[in-house]
Amino acid sequence: MQRTLAFCIFLLVCAPGFAQTNARIDFHVSGFPAPAALIGYYSAGATYRVDSVAVGADGHFTLIKADLKPGIYFVAADKSRLFDFVLPTAADTFSIFGTVGDEVDLKATGSLQNTAFFSFEQQRQEVEARIISRQSMYDMVSKATNRDPEALKPLEKEIDGYYRQIDSMARAFIVQHPHHLYAHMLRSVRPPDPPKSLTPTLKGKSNPVYRRWMRRHYWDHTDFTDESLLNNPFWPTFFDNYFDRFITAIPDSITTAVDEVLKQMPKNGAFYRFGVMRFMQSFEMSDAPGADLIFVHMVDNYLKIKETPWLDIATLTRLEYKADIFRPVLTGKVAPPLDLSDEEGRAFRLDTVAGKLTLLVFYSPLCNHCMTVMPDIYQTWLDSRTFGVQAVAISVDEQYRNWQQFIRQQNWEWHDLADPAGKNVFEKQYLTNNLPVIYLLDKNKHILRKRIKPEELRDVLKLYLNNLK
Repeated sequence: MQRTLAFCIFLLVCAPGFAQTNARIDFHVSGFPAPAALIGYYSAGATYRVDSVAVGADGHFTLIKADLKPGIYFVAADKSRLFDFVLPTAADTFSIFGTVGDEVDLKATGSLQNTAFFSFEQQRQEVEARIISRQSMYDMVSKATNRDPEALKPLEKEIDGYYRQIDSMARAFIVQHPHHLYAHMLRSVRPPDPPKSLTPTLKGKSNPVYRRWMRRHYWDHTDFTDESLLNNPFWPTFFDNYFDRFITAIPDSITTAVDEVLKQMPKNGAFYRFGVMRFMQSFEMSDAPGADLIFVHMVDNYLKIKETPWLDIATLTRLEYKADIFRPVLTGKVAPPLDLSDEEGRAFRLDTVAGKLTLLVFYSPLCNHCMTVMPDIYQTWLDSRTFGVQAVAISVDEQYRNWQQFIRQQNWEWHDLADPAGKNVFEKQYLTNNLPVIYLLDKNKHILRKRIKPEELRDVLKLYLNNLK
C-alpha cells in the first residue's frame, strides 16, 4: 500500500575523530517505479531523509551509511512510501529481495529480524485491508439507514474483531521474537493489562479505579533510556492516547500529568525532547479551554533559554515573548479593565456589569467577516440574556465618530463601547487579532473562555449555563 509522505530534510554530520560504524543494505526490488530510491527513517512519528541512491535497471541498489540509528526505515519513490524495513543495529549488513506494485512481497537474507518483520507486516496489511473494506461498507450502511444502531452492530462487531486479530498478532510476535527490536517497539507501546477485576466501565459509566490504575502503569513497558524505541511511526499515537483517554481535560490535571511523564524521561534525551515539543506545539495555537495555561506552563518550566540546549535561541525567544503576551488574559484571571466610553461618551467600567456570565465581543464595523457573523452573535446573546448573560461589544475602529454613527443605526441592546482617543490599548491586552474575538467571563469577571468561534458560541453558553444550575 503506497502512502504519500511529507519529507523533512535532515543532515547527518559525522564529526572527525570518532569511530564510525557502517550499515550496508542491498536491495533487489523488481518493478521499482523510479530511477532513484529515497531511504529514510521514522523518529517519533516524523520522517527523516537518510539518502537517495540510484536504482539499476534490474532493481538493484545499495545503501552504505555510517552511524545510522537503529529503528524502522522506509524506502520511497517519488515521495510515495513503498515499504518499511528494520535496522536492528548501526552496523548491520543484509539483503532485501522482492517485488513492488499493487502489493509488496519482500524477503530478507542475513537478517532474521527482517524476515520476521516482513511476515508480520504482510499479515497485518491483509487484515488492515479487510478493515478498510468493512469500514467503507459501514459508512454506506450508516448513510443509508440514518445511523441505525441495529443495522450497524454486525459491522461494528466484525471491524472490532479484525482489530483484535491485529492485537493478537502483535502479542504473538512479542512472545515469539523477544529479542527483536520490533518486538521491543511493539511491547513499549502496549500498556500493561490491568487485573481482570478492573473494567473500563462500571454500571455504564467510566470506572475511576480503572483510570487510576492505567495512569499509574501506562508506561510500565516503555524504557525511556532506550531511544531506539522512539524510531517508529506509531509512538505519537501511544503517547497521545494516554492524555486523551486517562487524563481529565482540565488544565490542572493536564499540567500535573505532563510533569509526571516528563519526570520519567532522561533530561534532554530524545523522549524528553519529543514530549516537551509535543505539548508545546499542541497547546501554543489551541483554542481549547485552558490551553493558554498549559502553554505558559511549558514555557516557564521546560523552555527557558538556559535550560534547553537542543532548541535554537530564536525559537525560545519567540516562545517566551508569546507566553508574556498571553499572561494578562490567561484563563482564570480577572479580565483587564476596559477604560472606554459608550456612544454617548459616558465612561464605562467592566466591573459594573452584573450578570452570571458576561460576553466580550471585539469587532470592527470595517471587518466584512464581523458584519457577516455579528447578527448571529447578537441573536445568540438575545436568546440567553434572560438566563443572566450580559454582553459588551467593543469596536477596534480608531474612528470614534464613525463608530458612533454606525452604532446609532444598529439599535443593539447590549453595551457598545469604543476608545474616544482611538488608542485601543485593549487590543494588545486582549489579543484581538483575527476578528471577531469573543471572551466569556464569570460573574466576577474571571476569564472562562477566550477566542470562542462564533458558530460555537451557542453551545458554549449552553454548557456554562447548565453548569450554573
